[in-house]
Amino acid sequence: MRPPLHLAVCLLMLGAAVARAEPPEVEATPGRMVLGEDVTVEVRVRVPKGAGPVRAAASSGTWERSRVEGGTERVFHWTPPPVRYPLWAVLAFWVEDGRAPEVTTVRLPLLGRTTLDVSTAPGAEVVVAVGDERFGPVRADERGNAQVPVEVPPDATEARVLATRGTLTTDRRAPLEVPAARPLVAALTPDPLPAEGGGWLIIAGGEERIAASELTVKAEGATVKPVARERALYTVQPRADAKNVSVTVRWNDAPAKDAVLLQGAVKPAAAKAEQPVQLIAPASPSPSPMAPDARATTGRTSLFLLGGAAFASGANGGPLLGLGVSMPLPVWRERLAAEAEVGLRHASLDGQQGGTEVHSRVWGIPLLLSARITLFQQGSFQLDGRAGGGLLALSHHLSTQGIETGDVFPDAVDERRVRAMGFLAAQGAYGFGRWSLLTEVRAALAPVETPSLRAQLGGVSVSAGLRFIP
Repeated sequence: MRPPLHLAVCLLMLGAAVARAEPPEVEATPGRMVLGEDVTVEVRVRVPKGAGPVRAAASSGTWERSRVEGGTERVFHWTPPPVRYPLWAVLAFWVEDGRAPEVTTVRLPLLGRTTLDVSTAPGAEVVVAVGDERFGPVRADERGNAQVPVEVPPDATEARVLATRGTLTTDRRAPLEVPAARPLVAALTPDPLPAEGGGWLIIAGGEERIAASELTVKAEGATVKPVARERALYTVQPRADAKNVSVTVRWNDAPAKDAVLLQGAVKPAAAKAEQPVQLIAPASPSPSPMAPDARATTGRTSLFLLGGAAFASGANGGPLLGLGVSMPLPVWRERLAAEAEVGLRHASLDGQQGGTEVHSRVWGIPLLLSARITLFQQGSFQLDGRAGGGLLALSHHLSTQGIETGDVFPDAVDERRVRAMGFLAAQGAYGFGRWSLLTEVRAALAPVETPSLRAQLGGVSVSAGLRFIP
């Protein structure tokens, strides 16, 4: 007895939904743009060898190509929309291989340019601060009027105006008129939709994850059902007589005119599609507060491991290890990060004083807090500066032995101390996906003095290691 056709289709869809593809790794350059400049974003998408076509969709703007095949690295080019008001752009990528797609999103802040008219005291110097950026100074004319060009990010609501004349400084706030909207990108996959088995509706927005309950989805020519209520991924099954499918998607609280409209062809069994899927972006794409992307390599807490050697005077050199965590801070476009590190440092001395052999072993455990600032970034390469300090927990064991008799003298010494430590470092990183190769040169100051030891566990060290973004 054969199962009914609709039951077989459901089982096929369920099996495909379970066999989900691996998400691609994505890197976009530049990571932010000023609207009005003739700049195109280059996006490099890395996928496993032999992966199927990579598809791209965006909440706004246009693609040079939205589908790229061949190789482990696929290159896309995206042009921002012809608007001048600040907004967020969401770019989505996935492998189209017949399995339930895993989507990687990249969110780009698109900054708008405007000129603020300021009235102040004649001859005053005017500086305008928007977020972490400052613009000016501009000197007011004899009537006290000044015009200050500024760049406005999508999440800015006000500017801070500082006017200085002599020793007098005024500080006031000026509201910024930034349209309130939320980005939304949606796409149908595969392209075109098979009549048997159907496909999926992909949705992404400003949030890291969107629940199906936040959206309104309407379809013509197909049945659309969410895979899970907490995840904005839907199955799409074309109706038996449908040649085309139309789907509209919008936020529940957004007006109907802000919906994303998708129109795609249906591929009959053993036949080719007549037209490709088309994506029409919403009329007013929406900015949202910046949050770390699910697969982006920036803006997320990372772990790092370093190992190398320290070089100091005398017998103070030796091997070292460091294990730490780095958390980006929401300032200066997340170029600043706070870090905590625990390490291991070793030094030893084997010498002779008269007829006695001296064996000294020093173990240090640094507990450090530091700040890391990005000095330079180009593609996958990044150069950071680090500065920090903390405590060094020290253990020292000193033993002596007669050279001729071989007797170990009973006056062995075990000492433990806690001392302060500080360091400066330059660190280079080369990223590939969620991993980065690290090299670091560090200068540290960690003087230690006990009744039987005088050492410098700082010095100059060279290390290599890895950083991983979970």
